[in-house]
Amino acid sequence: LNRKSSNPGLQVYEKMISGLFLGEVARNAILALVDQRLLFAGRSSVILNKSYTFDTAYMSEIVADESPDLDAVRTVLEATLELPPTTLVDRQAVRNVCTMIGARGVRLSAAAMSAVLLNRPELLAASVSVGIDGSMYQFYPNFERDLYCVSRVFLGADFVDNRLKLHLAKDGSGVGAAIVAMTVEQERVAAAAAA
Repeated sequence: LNRKSSNPGLQVYEKMISGLFLGEVARNAILALVDQRLLFAGRSSVILNKSYTFDTAYMSEIVADESPDLDAVRTVLEATLELPPTTLVDRQAVRNVCTMIGARGVRLSAAAMSAVLLNRPELLAASVSVGIDGSMYQFYPNFERDLYCVSRVFLGADFVDNRLKLHLAKDGSGVGAAIVAMTVEQERVAAAAAA
C-alpha cells in the first residue's frame, strides 16, 4: 500500500491505522491469499483486483457478522465485490483477515496514544480526556472497547479504568490546527511584548 500510494514513505503510521487505508490493507492481504490459492480457489474479480475497492466499511460489516453462515460476509464478497460463490471457509478466512487488521489498528492506536501520555507522566496522576477523530473509532465494531483494553497494557488498569476517558472528537485535525495556530500567536504576542 505504501509503495503504491501517492506519497510513498510519508504518513506510514496513518496508513496502518486509518479507516482511509485499512480496507486497502485488507484487500492486499486477501489478494495475497488468493494468489496462493488459499481463498476462492485462486479466483478473484475485476472489482477486487482494483485498488481501493475494498472499503473499510466492508471490514466493519464483515467483522460484525456473527451469523452461522456469515451471510453479511457472503453479500460483501459475492454481491458487492462480484466474486464467484464462496465457501464458508472462504468467508471465515476473510473475516479473520479483517479482524486481525482491525486489531492491529487498535493496538497501534493504543500504542501511539499511550506514548503521548507516558511522555507526560504528570498527566497520569489526574483524569485525562482524549478526543479521537476517525471512522475506525466511530464505526469499527468494538474499537473503543478494544482501545481501552489494549491501553491497560501500556498505562495500567487503574489509570485506564478510573481516569481515562475516550470520546469521539469530530474534526479533530481542524481543531488541533486551530489550537496550534492560537498557541503560536500567543507566543508571538508574548515575545513581542517582552521585547
